[in-house]
Amino acid sequence: MIKALALGADVVMVSTAAMVAMGCRVCQQCHRGLCSWGIATQRDDLTSRLDPEVAAARIVNLFQAWNEELKEVLGAMGIDAVESLVGNRDRLRYRGPNPKLAEVMNVKHIGEGWG
Repeated sequence: MIKALALGADVVMVSTAAMVAMGCRVCQQCHRGLCSWGIATQRDDLTSRLDPEVAAARIVNLFQAWNEELKEVLGAMGIDAVESLVGNRDRLRYRGPNPKLAEVMNVKHIGEGWG
């Protein structure tokens, strides 16, 4: 999430993680309406398996944990707001075998300084 924001993303999708928090086992049957865990279906016999209160509590827990983690990482980076991170490539470093990729992303290689 932090890398995507630093690369300039205004929004980061979290739907799969939220579904897993609800109890999804990623059986990839969403498109067929046959979710055996009752999350991505309209069938009464399957939706009865999902406890909405438990699912909601798990999603709240997930987002609270992400919020705390984001605060910690931003604090360690010396950044006080997510808005200051969006598009802030100065804090990113590329580590990998293809230096051309770092150039395309406009990100310094891991050995380069902060200045």
